[in-house]
Amino acid sequence: MPKRISKKKYKITFLPENKSIYVFKGETIYDASMNAGVFLDSECGGVGTCGRCKVLLKSGQVEKIQSELLSKEDEERGYVLACQTYPKSDLVVDVPIMEIEEASIEEGLLAKDIVKLETTEKVLAGIKRLDIRDVKIFPRVVKKLITVEQPVVGRGDSDKFRLEKALKQQLGLKDCFIPLKILKKLPNVLRQGKWMVTVTVDEISKNLIDIEPGNTTDESYGLAIDVGTTTVVVYLVNLNNGRILATASEYNKQIRAGEDIISRIVYSLKGAGLEVLQGLIVETINELIIEVCKRAGVIPEKIHSIVCAGNTTMMHFLHGVSPKYLREEPYVPAANIFPPVNSIELFLEHTPKAIVISAPSVASYVGGDISAGLLISKLSEQEKLTLFLDLGTNGELVIGNNQWMMSTSCSAGPAFEGGGVKDGMRAIKGAIEAIEIDPKKLKSTIRVIGGVKPRGICGSAMIDLLGQLYITGIINRKGKFNPDIDLPYVVLDKANPYYIIAKAEDTATGKDIIISEVDLDNLIRAKGAVYAGITTLLEEVGLKKDDLEQIFIAGGFGHFINVKNAIIIGMLPDLPENIFTFLGNTSVAGAHLALINRNKWKEMEKISKNITYIELFNNNKFYERYIASLFLPYTHIEEFPSVKKILKERGLCIQE
Repeated sequence: MPKRISKKKYKITFLPENKSIYVFKGETIYDASMNAGVFLDSECGGVGTCGRCKVLLKSGQVEKIQSELLSKEDEERGYVLACQTYPKSDLVVDVPIMEIEEASIEEGLLAKDIVKLETTEKVLAGIKRLDIRDVKIFPRVVKKLITVEQPVVGRGDSDKFRLEKALKQQLGLKDCFIPLKILKKLPNVLRQGKWMVTVTVDEISKNLIDIEPGNTTDESYGLAIDVGTTTVVVYLVNLNNGRILATASEYNKQIRAGEDIISRIVYSLKGAGLEVLQGLIVETINELIIEVCKRAGVIPEKIHSIVCAGNTTMMHFLHGVSPKYLREEPYVPAANIFPPVNSIELFLEHTPKAIVISAPSVASYVGGDISAGLLISKLSEQEKLTLFLDLGTNGELVIGNNQWMMSTSCSAGPAFEGGGVKDGMRAIKGAIEAIEIDPKKLKSTIRVIGGVKPRGICGSAMIDLLGQLYITGIINRKGKFNPDIDLPYVVLDKANPYYIIAKAEDTATGKDIIISEVDLDNLIRAKGAVYAGITTLLEEVGLKKDDLEQIFIAGGFGHFINVKNAIIIGMLPDLPENIFTFLGNTSVAGAHLALINRNKWKEMEKISKNITYIELFNNNKFYERYIASLFLPYTHIEEFPSVKKILKERGLCIQE
């Protein structure tokens, strides 16, 4: 049904928040929710492919596009899919309450250690010590105490002239730019401070950022921000000593426009979509700024420097720049490096005096979060052949050492983030995070985040489950259930067989938590994309997996992966477990280093420019590898000798 927009408006009221908004005829309930700031669960960004934006129609007339994603039972109860429903009158709809506030998000494993300016073997095992504790505190923005000459009767020197003279003589700043906003308060500040003032200076641009009466040099703060697709992490940092004063994280509010990057790019092209998406990420960051400042007892206006790291698309959204051509061949970004801007230009209202810089991207789908990660891992200084792998909705890969580096990106999709799986969810309280299946009883043992009754299953447990189902013989190499198994935990439904992870009486929802063949297909495709990306990248440089000497796994999700199970399913190469090292959230950690030492940002820029990027969209080798990866663990099981050994020991069929 084509969407023809007219001038006629309808009022839609969303319960339980009791928010109302007027929409044009031809806009969906989902469109209205986005404009009203009402959260609807949506993986696809409102294009009708995920079936998650279910709302209860309380009153009003609508026109619906029929969807198989809405059950007959829900339809009879009055539920509709918001993105497939067009108002024909004023409406009142009830929105399911989402427990976003209970998010238990990885804030970056380096946080506690960098507070002390140290690292731990747990976090950086296998990497030569990063010498974080020895990093020179050399921030881009500094605060200095200066004394300005008092005016003398008979001399017409202005306050500005005498300030410039002090800056030149005491700080060596010959051409320091003094903006109008500082000139406006300069006379009062000089006299309040009795001619002793603290100036905040951008050492790169030589611009004066702020001036305060008296000595406030102890109050010098900055923010390191990981602008992630799924989560946003903020560190509040003391710029005088590099210490982290507080951290906070939250889900990226853009999730309501789609869980993956492509869905959000598509949304950004609809009407005011770009402005909405920028507003959502800015809203997320603003709330986190208030949170970290509250925790540390810091006034937000005392923050003068911000370093952001994120993928290329997220940096476009943050700066309000359209990423349209990132999804159109030849997949070109508007910029890989964004210029420094005042935070007000990005609508970061709580830090009006801050300068914002962003980590440089490598290419369209290898962003500044990877540049920051490579800075932390020191891959460009490693003698050993190293694979850097950042796992999430999008998998970014870099292979190389101190001689060369090559990168690529593969879309794993949202399956491991809870999307595309019936009982999938993000890693929040109530999510099953680890699973083990007894090889004899074939019953699962689970571990739940928060120690409460489970509500669903998150990515790390999905990897466990897929691997455990396979090596216990419950499913075959194609992810299909064994029809000969007679167990209370396996339901061989003709339409969609499934395995019961937790019985209804043991769950928080009162319903069985299951994994079905459809779910398993989605997981196999996701793991297949990661492995195909790794092997294709190796093949492009004439190497094999056995040539790899160390593998660094970054990202909050990556930290919780059970390597053994990830190898069993064929997501990671079959190599000794001791060569795998988990780095945690290297995006925010790299932003932190760049925040406290301006030379580290230059180092990131150099790293990003020295990486060769390979595009996989039209790479035939990738698609051949991907198709071969749609088996457990792989079409050619010889590539996974350890898995073959496990199957042989358990008497299971190796080839089918």
